Amino acid sequence: MNLSKSFNPIDYHFSWTSDWYSWDDKAAMKAALQARNAEAKRLRAEGWTVHVSASTGNLMSRGGIGSNHPHVEFFVPVYRIHASKS
Repeated sequence: MNLSKSFNPIDYHFSWTSDWYSWDDKAAMKAALQARNAEAKRLRAEGWTVHVSASTGNLMSRGGIGSNHPHVEFFVPVYRIHASKS
């Protein structure tokens, strides 16, 4: 059995305000990394073989056509887990 999960900082500490957005990128990156590491620890405790990685410079966007929000883009690292279990 194999498992892959990603932890994207844009999913942490991001919210829309009345006309723009609020996002603490440093806190978001820290939270995403902590979430990835906690999940890796949990999986290892369950007997999974876990490999962690990160890729930098991923272009992520929010908002845009049909969302009632402006389109905004961010370059962020994405933290990943690849795990396997027999």
